[in-house]
Amino acid sequence: MMRAFFCFCFLLPVLAFSQNLDKIGKKGMMKVSGGLNFSSNLNQAYGKTLARDPFSWVVGGNVTFSVLDFSMPFTFSYTNQGGNFTQPFNITALHPTYKKIKGHVGVISMSFSPYTLAGLNFAGAGLEYTPGKWKIQGFGGRLKKQVAFIPEINNIETMAYRRWGGGISVGYEDKGYGATFILLKASDQRTSLAVIPNSATITPMDNIVASLALKGKIGKSILMMAEYASSILTRNTELTEKIERKTYAKTMSPLVNGNQSTIAFGAFNGSINYQYKVFSIGAKYERIDPGYTTLGGMYFNNDLENITLTPAIALFRGKLNININTGVQRNNLNNLSANEMKRWVGTIALSSMPFKNFTVSGNYSNFSSFSKRNPASDPFYNPVGDTLNFYQISTNASGSMSYNFGKKRKSTLMLNGNYSVSENITGRLEDAAAFGFNVSGANQTGPVTVLTGMFGHTLSFEKSKSSLGWTINGSQSRAMSNENLYFGPGVNYSKPILKWINLTTGLTYNQNYTNSKLANHVMNTRVGLSFKPTWWDKKFGSLNFSMNGSLVNRFAVAKTSKNQGDIALIFNLNYGF
Repeated sequence: MMRAFFCFCFLLPVLAFSQNLDKIGKKGMMKVSGGLNFSSNLNQAYGKTLARDPFSWVVGGNVTFSVLDFSMPFTFSYTNQGGNFTQPFNITALHPTYKKIKGHVGVISMSFSPYTLAGLNFAGAGLEYTPGKWKIQGFGGRLKKQVAFIPEINNIETMAYRRWGGGISVGYEDKGYGATFILLKASDQRTSLAVIPNSATITPMDNIVASLALKGKIGKSILMMAEYASSILTRNTELTEKIERKTYAKTMSPLVNGNQSTIAFGAFNGSINYQYKVFSIGAKYERIDPGYTTLGGMYFNNDLENITLTPAIALFRGKLNININTGVQRNNLNNLSANEMKRWVGTIALSSMPFKNFTVSGNYSNFSSFSKRNPASDPFYNPVGDTLNFYQISTNASGSMSYNFGKKRKSTLMLNGNYSVSENITGRLEDAAAFGFNVSGANQTGPVTVLTGMFGHTLSFEKSKSSLGWTINGSQSRAMSNENLYFGPGVNYSKPILKWINLTTGLTYNQNYTNSKLANHVMNTRVGLSFKPTWWDKKFGSLNFSMNGSLVNRFAVAKTSKNQGDIALIFNLNYGF
């Protein structure tokens, strides 16, 4: 079955290729496009040891061959690392396309859904076909490379069986209604490891996953979506004792290599959204069984339940928009976990444009979590450490304003600020409510507060096409008995030269105080030139290059110390055809 799937993946582009033979001998039958880029870095330091390579460079490029609407892209890179070359030419995957068909061959990654195939890198082939209202995806290949036991390094923890797998996703959507069915099969090759130490815990596994996602609407105001996924995992295929098919889905039993180590998991995600004129509200529910996993991903969230509400309203003909997002998350769904956690999230976002060219926005968020231990019951022993629970709360408020005015000399004023507070509470907390309510315990860390702000002004000159801007930044943080403060100005300037050269330069200076004492002060100077030659004939492709330099000077604070600095020069060249 797996070999047939590979043949299908490789032959389908060839079959599709034959459908466009009428272009043979005509203009546009064959096209070649791509690009080449070169980048180099020069680094130097004074007053200290250079922490980077003094010189490094990288060459990269891509070439795409298109024949009769069938395209084959190639990419490569060539670099140096301290004079040693490693994998100078790196071609890992091909992605041929033909009209509504897209193929993937090599070391690739695909995703079907968060509960099935989720961004796993594998060596093999994949196919995507989107005819009209349908979306069909398929893949097959080696999901994991075998890692044999090496006695010299005793790599028991990193041993791995060779894993093969394949799957298909078929979806259809029309006028707001749709359905997607996903089927995934993966299995470890038991003969891929010749030697397995007695102390090793690795076992060959087998997995079958099925998912069904539905989408629909009621009238024009209500939209509903839901997905349910079932994963049947056999943790050890070498066990011989079989189990009755009634313990897992009968419809999937022919594909399940089941025994006493087989277990079934489920995951559900559903949402409903209602919108009426200026008001909308959404509700979302997600539940993932404890231990949920598939062999189609590196990691999956499990043992959690999410409930979320998202109301929103637009007032004064859209000049004021209010969005709210609140929800709760918990784990220990089967009441068997030693640790139990609850999280609460609440955010309010406002955006407004009271009059032309003036915008105001604000955001308030409150995140809190409560962690509780569930120690084993023992009438004679009750350690204090097993009853110490943990509560964390974080509050954040931010706001920004901007105003534009002027015609030939345009001005932009910007102001933004942010204030955040976080606090940890520990003790014999029996329970705690959302957002800091019903909490009493020993505050060990004290609140940590951070206040930041920025004000800036930018001038844009229409005639010279240049711009000048200045900013002033500041930040203050307090934690326990420590206080940190930094502030400083900055200026930026840009101007075109000779119509094909653009100059940018900038300067920032910051002072940092710790408990009212100067800790350091730094000046950062930047200058850059970008070139896009107007005299270059476009029939030969596009050409542009740039040079950027920076000097970071850290002034000495103590009389016995010296100034320190870093100098960097970066050169980039890009050519496209």
